[in-house]
Amino acid sequence: MHWLLNPEFKVPCRGWTNLLLACCFVFVLLPQSGFSAQNSANSLRRHQHQHEQRHQRFVNELEAIAEFCESVQLDAAAARIRTLGKPTGAGGLRKFALPVKVQPEISQDLPQSEREWRIRLRKAQREYAKDIYLSSRRALKAGHFSFAYQLVHEAAVHDPDHRSARRLLGFQRYNDKWTTPFSANMMRRRFQWHEKFGWLPSTHVEKYEIGQRYFQSRWMSAEKEAELRRDFRNAWRIRTQHYEIKTNVSLEEGVELAKALEGFHRFFHQTFVAFFSTPEQIQKLFEGPIKSTRRVGKRKPYVVHFYRNPEEYYARLRRKYPQIKFTNGLYDGDDRVVYFFMNPETDTKATLFHEATHQLFSESNRRTWKIGETANFWIVEGIACYIESYKPDARRFVLGDPRYIRFRAARHRFLVDRYYVPLSTFARMSMREFQSQPRPTISMNYSQASGLAHFFMHYDGGRYRDALIEHISQIYNANPKKRERVKSLAELTETPFKELDRQYAEFLKRQDDVLKRATASE
Repeated sequence: MHWLLNPEFKVPCRGWTNLLLACCFVFVLLPQSGFSAQNSANSLRRHQHQHEQRHQRFVNELEAIAEFCESVQLDAAAARIRTLGKPTGAGGLRKFALPVKVQPEISQDLPQSEREWRIRLRKAQREYAKDIYLSSRRALKAGHFSFAYQLVHEAAVHDPDHRSARRLLGFQRYNDKWTTPFSANMMRRRFQWHEKFGWLPSTHVEKYEIGQRYFQSRWMSAEKEAELRRDFRNAWRIRTQHYEIKTNVSLEEGVELAKALEGFHRFFHQTFVAFFSTPEQIQKLFEGPIKSTRRVGKRKPYVVHFYRNPEEYYARLRRKYPQIKFTNGLYDGDDRVVYFFMNPETDTKATLFHEATHQLFSESNRRTWKIGETANFWIVEGIACYIESYKPDARRFVLGDPRYIRFRAARHRFLVDRYYVPLSTFARMSMREFQSQPRPTISMNYSQASGLAHFFMHYDGGRYRDALIEHISQIYNANPKKRERVKSLAELTETPFKELDRQYAEFLKRQDDVLKRATASE
């Protein structure tokens, strides 16, 4: 069991709420991503530069279409077309939501000028998507797995009906919609997804919408059901493709939580694809669908328990964890459940995504192992703190915003408090060494771990991202001997620790300068 007890860091930031997180982990055999030092920063920069050149040509095409629209007094269309030229995140960790419905044919009934610009735009977007999808395959061949998947997502943004890109992102076509295999299977079974109530038999939808509920084999009012569901033994169970949410808060809250977790799961697996798959497996995914003998929807889901209040959460866990009152959330590796509760005073979603990160990394294999007992514990917590910055909305998903409180705290510790443990020393710290420090120091350690995770994920356009993912893969290896021989980030990046320390300082100072200028201009 690994505890994060009261990691306070006091920084001059408006709206900061201290997160009290606790986590327990299981440790597993995972295929190594096969990162090679030969996949150098120069190679990644070359692929990124080639993509930037192709993107600029696409922007030029869009500008020509926008100018045509302006020539025929379609100014609103021109403005919208120009927004399509903004980068969609191929060099960072920003992804846009994809449309559910297949694109309809451009209507013959449109005015000639409008039909013309729509045809030109669709052709330009499809050609651009085709080119960058081919670029993704070249990036994959060069070993730049993260960048390759960023390009795949960008291809799907500009051509939502690009079949190969959609398949790689986990979608399949069902009638006139792009959906997951699980959802398609549910619809074949005559279930319907309801935004408030989750998956329901189609025959139940109308009754649910007028306030009736089906529980214990009979229909009753929503109020009666809520009264019965207060007992967590009768809690609502919301099932999705990857999760089972059990909650006594409300059905609607459980469904919102389930939707958030499904979006998080998709983003997480695309971001850390090289953690979950070997290079050979990723190559096969690009070449075509892999046949599976496992029936759709039969995999064991990730389990999350969400309580109405902290008292119920404490009551459930205090016998096993006497210090549970110091936490807002916990992932228990013994029973493989994320536990947390409704708390209006904290960022509940940040707590959830932190613990869900431990769960996703840990449950990729049935076997359980301890990790970080002798060294490298910082990244176990650092990457989960980094993931707290995941922010979804209706249009996009963002990860790693430098304004996030964890990263602001990291900059404050380094630039103001002048606290920094050299990476060579920091990486040697075991779980006990990392977490047994007095309160001010453990808080500083968590801030530094968050900042370093941010650095390795984003520095120089993601230069070290695949190296970090390979490092995490080795740390989580189920073979104890291999865990004892984890390659350092200095080895994986071919960059001495002292130079990494210097680059980290540069990274923090540049962020601070940029944010200060942005604040001054507001």
